[in-house]
Amino acid sequence: MQLIKIFTIKKPIVKMKMVENNRLVVIDEENGIRVFNLEELKLESGLKINLPKNRIFGNGVDVANNGEYLALTIEGKNKIVLWNIKNKTLFKVIGWHKGEIESVAFDKKDRYVATGGTDGRTHLWNINTGKMVGSLAPHSDYVTAIAFTNNSLWCATGSYDKSISITNISSMKFAYKLKIHLAMVTKIKFIPNFRMISGDKEGHLVCSNYAKGNVIKRLPKLREMIVDFCFDINYKYMFASAKNRTVVLYSLETYEILREEFITTNSTITSLEFIPELFYLVIGTVDGIIYIYDLLADEKELDRLIDEKNYSEAYKLINENPLLKESISYSHLEKIWEHTLNQAQKLLENSQKESAEKILKSFMGVPSKRMFIQSLFKDFAEFEKFKQLVLKGKYPLAYSLANKYPSFKETKYYKHMEKEFKKVFAIARQLMFDKSKEEYIKKILMPFRGVSEKTSLIQSLLNEKDIYKLMKQRMAKKDFKGFFELVNRYPFLANLEEYKKTLEFGEKIKAEAEKNLKEGNYNKVLQYVSILDNFPIFAKELETLRKKATILANFMKLLANKEYDKVYEYVKKEPFLEEIDSFKELEEEWNRKIEEAELYSSKGDVKRVLESLKHYLKIKEKLPKIGQLVKSAYLYQLLEKLKTEVDDEVIERGFKNYIKIFGLDLEVSDLITLAEKSGRKLNFRNLEEGDKINWYKKELPYDIFS
Repeated sequence: MQLIKIFTIKKPIVKMKMVENNRLVVIDEENGIRVFNLEELKLESGLKINLPKNRIFGNGVDVANNGEYLALTIEGKNKIVLWNIKNKTLFKVIGWHKGEIESVAFDKKDRYVATGGTDGRTHLWNINTGKMVGSLAPHSDYVTAIAFTNNSLWCATGSYDKSISITNISSMKFAYKLKIHLAMVTKIKFIPNFRMISGDKEGHLVCSNYAKGNVIKRLPKLREMIVDFCFDINYKYMFASAKNRTVVLYSLETYEILREEFITTNSTITSLEFIPELFYLVIGTVDGIIYIYDLLADEKELDRLIDEKNYSEAYKLINENPLLKESISYSHLEKIWEHTLNQAQKLLENSQKESAEKILKSFMGVPSKRMFIQSLFKDFAEFEKFKQLVLKGKYPLAYSLANKYPSFKETKYYKHMEKEFKKVFAIARQLMFDKSKEEYIKKILMPFRGVSEKTSLIQSLLNEKDIYKLMKQRMAKKDFKGFFELVNRYPFLANLEEYKKTLEFGEKIKAEAEKNLKEGNYNKVLQYVSILDNFPIFAKELETLRKKATILANFMKLLANKEYDKVYEYVKKEPFLEEIDSFKELEEEWNRKIEEAELYSSKGDVKRVLESLKHYLKIKEKLPKIGQLVKSAYLYQLLEKLKTEVDDEVIERGFKNYIKIFGLDLEVSDLITLAEKSGRKLNFRNLEEGDKINWYKKELPYDIFS
């Protein structure tokens, strides 16, 4: 990697985020906002917002993914400000928390902003209206971190109470509360395959499956609080930093540390960001310095080292920067090694040891290759003996030596033995049912008698003729199940060409099944699977294929029949269905309706909320979301009425009607407190309390005061 640019802004950096067109938005402690063009490596624009200082290591700042809006918490306040970065103007002030807001995050589609507070609550806000559209499951302590999945279907909230709550945003249904940390959660991010990485105050990092609610792997911990982490474009690597000066490189394939000190800066790191298109890693620090590293800049150096045949330094460079393994140059280097190794083996076969040593010399400085090379030369010290055994037809001794020195199995002499055995065995099989040829068969197979790996085959040919007949019959009938049962009983059959060809046929069928699965031909997949039922060797893959194809076939049938209630239940049970195009289209239609309904909700228009979502009222999975919007509409009716001089009894009736439907929840409790603080005299004796789960079973008034 190479440090290609340093920007100094002199104020501690709080947040960095890559937005559209390779722009980097940077926010400092004093609410200075700068937009950098990373392609041209220059400052593009900036502004200063007159607000109290930000917490350097908190999550109180976020930038919309399109780079248009900035969300800022305000110290000591229960509100946030939404700032239009492009126009440099205040866009909205929003909030509904009892205490200070600790964390804020935009969803990936820039529809919502979520706020987490010291009251343990998380509210979801529509960016355009600035109105609350729902509340997530509360924590028992501060909400310290918030994150959304790339498809904006899921939201995770982390807390000072050490737990993480997972909520499906599309339905607003609480899914899991994960208690996987031993300290305050400081950072959460989602990655593909339903994985979530979370870090805590004591330096622990955990990878979990957010759809199933289980831990996948606990990563090697860091020494201090996890400050930030980010990922490469293919999610093979993770760059992480604790509250120190070092970036640690993790593998997301093994979940192990690849480089403990991948990059070290001059001051404490506060923020990390990976720029996919440019393969840059951007590091922000507490002393206000932004470091930009080109992670593949070393590829030019790698090319130079390869051209100079300085392979030891080339591999040393790769060890220092494992990301070079993703480069074309690395692939080229590995091909050179394979070609050189093949050449050396051929030279050794021809007793040209010095020439072999000469061409391998350039790889002797590479520790991993040196061990292999030393082993190769050690093996070939006995090669002349092996060669003479082959030439003299002493195959049992030759095979024994080859087993001792595996390198010999790549030589032409070993391949000659194998070819010879294949030839005589094929002749023997043709003649095996002719009793007059028994002595001849024994004669041509004699050189291979005593070869351990051939003994069972030779004996079977002489003594198990009935088994061969039976195998031939089953193959003629394409009775693959019977064939594999036979192989299971008589393992020597696995060494025959018939077995290899049958496996190749099975692999071909499996490949066709997998191809059709990708193409959405689920019934065809099941047809292929029915053929593979006769191949027990594929049982594990078969189970996966059948299950997935069956699920998808049933799913598509439900969609075709417009049984949407069952569709969403199915998706809840099988989360991978979220990525199916047909489901995405269904969700897009739902989101269009939700946007419409959220607008009506912000105006307190219950009637239009219900009218716009009437087709979804029969879908159980969507009822919590609809209920949240109806709740919000009533809450805004109450809030607006509290601003007027209407009689207390009207206000009281509104509150009682709300509680009758949704119960005495946290949001209405806030409004009751507000009403009482303003001097309202309210009497809540003989309350009939409903609940948020069964709200749809009640006859809803359009006006909460009626």
